[in-house]
Amino acid sequence: MPPESLTNESLSHGLRTLADRDPDLAQILGTLGPPPMWAREPGFPTLVHIILEQQVSLASARAAYDRLLLAASPLTPDSYLGLDDTQLRAIGFSRQKTAYGRHLARAILDGRLDLG
Repeated sequence: MPPESLTNESLSHGLRTLADRDPDLAQILGTLGPPPMWAREPGFPTLVHIILEQQVSLASARAAYDRLLLAASPLTPDSYLGLDDTQLRAIGFSRQKTAYGRHLARAILDGRLDLG
């Protein structure tokens, strides 16, 4: 079965399903409502941006992403892999986020991950 696209309807359905199974999540959704649907351009650059957003403020991730775009534009798996550890550290990547980005880029280039 092909993956379902994330829409407002599919998000609502998923949240209802999870809330039915988890009373804590049901309470959170009842208090705060559903999370926002942030529109993002599909593709490698967005996935790298999401990696940068993990465990840091969105402003900090945005600043690092902007520095990345200056160093590797257009941002593609090849241009990302062309940056070394020192360059990525200066941009704002941790060792782990560097590895995640490299794994993602290689999976795309090797054909193990089809973003289409």
